[in-house]
Amino acid sequence: MESRHFYGTTFGLVGTVLAAVQVTHAVEQTDVAVAIAVDGVPFALLGLSLSFVGYWLATHPAFEPDLPRIATWALGGTVLLAAVAALTLFSQRVATGSLGRVAYVTADSVTVGAVAGTVVGLYDAQGQRHLRELERERDRTADFARKAADLNNYGRALAQAATVEEVGAYCIEGLSALLDHDETAFVEVGVESEHVASSTVSTVEDGTLRSLARRAADDDAVVAVREGNLPGPVASVLTIRLESTASTSGVLIAVGEGAGTLSSEDEQLLELLASHASMVLDRIYRGEPDELVDDLR
Repeated sequence: MESRHFYGTTFGLVGTVLAAVQVTHAVEQTDVAVAIAVDGVPFALLGLSLSFVGYWLATHPAFEPDLPRIATWALGGTVLLAAVAALTLFSQRVATGSLGRVAYVTADSVTVGAVAGTVVGLYDAQGQRHLRELERERDRTADFARKAADLNNYGRALAQAATVEEVGAYCIEGLSALLDHDETAFVEVGVESEHVASSTVSTVEDGTLRSLARRAADDDAVVAVREGNLPGPVASVLTIRLESTASTSGVLIAVGEGAGTLSSEDEQLLELLASHASMVLDRIYRGEPDELVDDLR
């Protein structure tokens, strides 16, 4: 049983028991229907609200890390109001010997305390959840800034590349640094043939890489994650198409574990890497002078 189901069931049972106790106490005190409704129904509804909270917590996984916190607040509120009720009753009722309503007042206090503690716990859990979201956003921003700085360094290195092999090596190294992909290949795609220029892939044959590169070169997407109907043992693959005005272009291929996940930030960075590499490749394929390197810096 998952923790949220356990806590949800516990809240549901406690709420149901408290609601039943309130109705029972109301019936025991009077036979008048209006009095029962006025005295028992509001507290019974408070008890049932805990059952609803239990159902809500059991069906919302987002609050699962905070379930112990919510339960602690609920228990604390219950104990606090129960203690206040006990002290009040002891100081005001024991001396006169009238203890008939002790159980009723205590049950009312326990019900209100449980509901109040749960509400405070939910509010606290919401604040903690918001704090975790802010921390994740901060970490994502810091990670994006780090990757962008790395990409800038690789962009400068690419601008100085003079051969296709150097472009492929920088692209493979850059992709590995950005996304932690260990198996990456750079494939040249011509009009009728493909050539694996650089590769760190050991689990996929070159023929499969060439087939994947041809498919990516014929696609309109610059960055794409491909799944299903893939050749060989590949379950998913990340491809980055490098555009060129020449008849030959390049395709980066990342295979292996993690290749099927890609955030929007990572996609933007990969498109920038593809843009840098495409300009350099286009210069190399067209045999233009190295003075154009300064335009890429």
